[in-house]
Amino acid sequence: MFQIVALCQEAIQAQHRRAASPGYGLDDYTEGRIVGAANLARKLLRVVSGGEPFVDGQRGEVGGPSRN
Repeated sequence: MFQIVALCQEAIQAQHRRAASPGYGLDDYTEGRIVGAANLARKLLRVVSGGEPFVDGQRGEVGGPSRN
């Protein structure tokens, strides 16, 4: 579990570092990947921490681990 949290935190920090760097906004492809990874990391942290389950944006269905 610790490794998942550490990887998620690194993805979020990468977004913060990129946003604070000179030239931010010039490379849409790379920045889009970094933002997408940070977004996924935030969702994973919410699920892992027992917070609200994520919602599938295309179908509007609640996702996440089974609560059986």
